[in-house]
Amino acid sequence: MKLRIRPSFFVEQDGARPYPLERALSLLREIENTGNLRAACAAVAVSYRGAWDLLAELERILGGAVVEMARGKGSTLTELGRRLVWAEKLTHARFDPLLNSMAMEIDSELQSAISRVRSHLKIYASHGFAVAALNAHLEQIAAPVELSYRGSVEALRALHRGACDIAGFHVPVGDFEAAVFNQFRDLFKPSQVIINVATRRQGLMVQKGNPKNIWTVRDLLGPGIVIVNRQQGSGTRVILDLLLRQEGETGQGIAGFESVELTHAAVAAYVASGKADVGLGVETAARQFDLDFVPLLTERYFFVCEKATLTDPRFLEVLAFLKTMQFKAEVSKLPGYDASTTGVVMDLKDAFPGMVF
Repeated sequence: MKLRIRPSFFVEQDGARPYPLERALSLLREIENTGNLRAACAAVAVSYRGAWDLLAELERILGGAVVEMARGKGSTLTELGRRLVWAEKLTHARFDPLLNSMAMEIDSELQSAISRVRSHLKIYASHGFAVAALNAHLEQIAAPVELSYRGSVEALRALHRGACDIAGFHVPVGDFEAAVFNQFRDLFKPSQVIINVATRRQGLMVQKGNPKNIWTVRDLLGPGIVIVNRQQGSGTRVILDLLLRQEGETGQGIAGFESVELTHAAVAAYVASGKADVGLGVETAARQFDLDFVPLLTERYFFVCEKATLTDPRFLEVLAFLKTMQFKAEVSKLPGYDASTTGVVMDLKDAFPGMVF
């Protein structure tokens, strides 16, 4: 048994039952992907006639066309149809990681009620695509692990006070490494070890073709530029604050600076929907939403835990999978990610030479 929580879309009208949009949205997504109604019908297992009926009903309820048909040109979404599909993409990008974390917490409670014997290893981790890939595998094998997405600082604080067993965080390579690391240096203990998860590129995610010519952090200060930010306490927000400080700026006066999203994917979806011109995030998220990407820096993503956790039966399977060629190949396929050190375990001093503990 595995609990799932997923958002659903409905249209409500006075005096009428809510109209579910799930089937219609699935069809619209495939029309956008294929540009062909018949191909979309095959992908969602609906008849051609059924698809026409579904679209007609949707257009009646919304009061506007969602698909345009042209002889010899296939099928395309109207502005209304595109906005519906983007609304769904943005919703999933924004809420899926949070709902997955919530589902795992609830599932853990349910499993605990069913059987008190099996306890779960708790991982609090900053959101990342390598971590998401790891979590997908752990769910598939029903590993006794509960993953919750938290900002880097929040995850490390939770580990420090014993609220979780493992924390996931990231630190930039180069000039900002010491400045970022010093923000949570006091949260580490000599009895802890570092586990390499991946390295990845962070940069500016911008609209396709970069129409606003945003190439540097200084460009965020330009007139008419709207950004979308990450929440306070996230590693990415810390990096953006440092980049702005390097320019002698604080972020005040930048349009959208206080608009926050909780994951890289949500930031990318927000930019792709046209609600913002730019956001700082990882390259994988930019490519996922067909955005252009301006690389700014490379960072290392780590897990940290007590040395004793390395021999915990619940974690042995996790660590073993991190070291497999299967997982390394999966991480290497993610745009901007590198898995050459994935699974390597180090002492704190080896991971951060020159840092004072």
